[in-house]
Amino acid sequence: MQNADPGSRFARTRSGRRSRRRILLGITAGIMVGGGLVVATTGTAGASVSLLRSIDTAKRVAATATASASASASASTGTTESASKTASASASKSATKAAASASASKSTAAAPITTTGQSVTLTSSEQPSQVGAIFTGSISDGHSCTASVVDSPLGDLIVTAAHCLSSGTGSGATFVPGYHDGTAPYGEWKITDVIESSAWTSNQSEDDDVAFAVVEPLNGKSLQSVVGAYSLDTSGVTNTTVQITGYPSDTDKAISGTCASTAYSSTQLQVDCTGYPGGTSGSGWLENYDASTGSGTLIGVIGGYEQGGDTDDVSYAAVFDSSVQSLYEQAKTAAAGS
Repeated sequence: MQNADPGSRFARTRSGRRSRRRILLGITAGIMVGGGLVVATTGTAGASVSLLRSIDTAKRVAATATASASASASASTGTTESASKTASASASKSATKAAASASASKSTAAAPITTTGQSVTLTSSEQPSQVGAIFTGSISDGHSCTASVVDSPLGDLIVTAAHCLSSGTGSGATFVPGYHDGTAPYGEWKITDVIESSAWTSNQSEDDDVAFAVVEPLNGKSLQSVVGAYSLDTSGVTNTTVQITGYPSDTDKAISGTCASTAYSSTQLQVDCTGYPGGTSGSGWLENYDASTGSGTLIGVIGGYEQGGDTDDVSYAAVFDSSVQSLYEQAKTAAAGS
């Protein structure tokens, strides 16, 4: 609690003096009571040290209070107006700090570790900022897939399944990181270029159901600088534990689950993890996921065999290998030239 507004006190010198006396008497009484409590709870030796510290602190408080009372008394009739302006400025600063704190908490939000094999619906405070929904146009047009921000030099790349986007220009598609309940907490980012392998564009090879996309800056900032990014591993990881977060197309909330990834074949991964329906295509598979920081390494995305799976409880992904690394390099080149 803060002290009462100085502007509400009497501005006359006499009243100011009475206020100072009351403050000092109150502090002295507090010291005596505090000292008694310390003795009662910590014993004589501990109380002596604690009491001395309390007295020293009280002295500093008394000095501050006296100075404050003097300043209030000398302000005369202009005190109320000045205090009002000070209070207003303080409130404004507090609001700014609160907004900055809220923004910081969003950028570090992380999905919780779940019982292996079971997904849960995330709250807005658990929604990772690095994961978002892909919309065919604006946020009002409905979302159809999921994507994740991947670390890159310019900070403007996302990765998803190739069957979620058409190769070449973004065709008006939009990426909305941290999407939740119809809101875009970090803005809507226009997709300007999509990079897919020729094996996918020519015959939809299930082993190449991976796409990188370039998004244009928003308000002069790169996507990664605003929401963060995941690292990329293209060494062909198969048997491991992954965290998968995605957006079912029939809801405005993300789901996330801790899943056991195994090798379905030499080029495909599989997880038996409940609740990943249509719309979760493109959801990243994060190895070495840290729920305290929200960090992790992408080793796949829902897609590949059966374009990610025919049932909600079994999902697939193409192994991230040298071909995905080559695609990533092409995407970095495309981003640099855009």
